[in-house]
Amino acid sequence: MNDNWTIIATFSSVEDGYIVKGMLESNGIPVELNNATISSVYPMTDTWAPLELMVPADRADEARSLINAGDHR
Repeated sequence: MNDNWTIIATFSSVEDGYIVKGMLESNGIPVELNNATISSVYPMTDTWAPLELMVPADRADEARSLINAGDHR
């Protein structure tokens, strides 16, 4: 992977990670998920192997804004 990618979010749920990934990709932002396999086999591994959502560094602010706009908890 290119060094110009940055982690913008972590998840303990694979499902949550894929939902955010899909939302960002639908807005034209490339996304990579690290630890997806281990997180799906061992759920709730956020303390030692969280699911990491990565985007190109130059799109990180845009991605964070989209995530925050959709976070209505």
